[in-house]
Amino acid sequence: MKVKNFIAANMNEAISMVRQELGSEAVILSNQTISGKVYLTAALDETVDFDFMPDETLKSVNIQTFFDDRRLREALEYHGVTEDVAQKILASSRQSARDKNALDEQQVLSGGLERLYKFDSLLGSKQKVKLFMGTPGSGKSTAIAKMATQAKFKKMRTAIISTDNVRAGANNQLQAFAKILEVDFYFEKEAKNLFRQTQLLSEIYDLILIDTAGINPFVPEETDKVLPFADCIKGDKFMVMDAGRNVPEAIEAAEIFKDMGADYLLPTRLDMTRRLGAVLSAAGCCRLAFCAAGVNASIANGLAVVSSAALARLILAE
Repeated sequence: MKVKNFIAANMNEAISMVRQELGSEAVILSNQTISGKVYLTAALDETVDFDFMPDETLKSVNIQTFFDDRRLREALEYHGVTEDVAQKILASSRQSARDKNALDEQQVLSGGLERLYKFDSLLGSKQKVKLFMGTPGSGKSTAIAKMATQAKFKKMRTAIISTDNVRAGANNQLQAFAKILEVDFYFEKEAKNLFRQTQLLSEIYDLILIDTAGINPFVPEETDKVLPFADCIKGDKFMVMDAGRNVPEAIEAAEIFKDMGADYLLPTRLDMTRRLGAVLSAAGCCRLAFCAAGVNASIANGLAVVSSAALARLILAE
């Protein structure tokens, strides 16, 4: 960028000098009048400069340093991200571009997401107890089985507790998973006893995974079935959600689960979802952290790590 100062008797004369010196593309940065004279600063944006090489040939050097976010805007629109969250992602990404002096879209977006969202390690939390909440069919039981599988690979002593006394066969499925994984299984239908039980089990196990009944969050009578269990637990709380859910409903559900104590959003069926609007919008609006996601039906493959770089790749994938 070429910047130059001008002094003239009046503004018209100053502007004429700017156009003569820098051309019609010049931009006035500042002006002030002192003792009857106009002091004006103007600049001309030069996107290409030339540098002489040893062999006296000319090399074109691009000195453009601003980040063009047009593709990122289009990607967020395609994914159906809500306007307010999209603007936050764009603003955070532009700041990332300035901080890193970067122009690569994926690198810039990854930095922007890192600034805006919280990303944690799946099993790295100091909290032994992890409680899972969600709607019926959201994939809670499968997510618990996958997390237990990864814990087993890490030689972590793990217990699974079911509190679901609503859905017929729910405990049978989770108990079957626990038997296959050779993980101890417990059932507790009373919230008042769960806190004491987890305290006792925390002295034995490295990890305690608690399943709750699948509920319709828009029906208070159903949230009342899970809320006492969530209230009595000190630990990480996950909202498990189908990644392909309707965006407005995903946000409304996330707000309710957040009020129930959810700290994390664990999206499932990510491999069957082309648009991430529900995931990004729900986490952004409700300040839910990421740590893992379900990307396939295989229990053995466990849960995939969710990082800013992984999310950036998915958002910009064509």
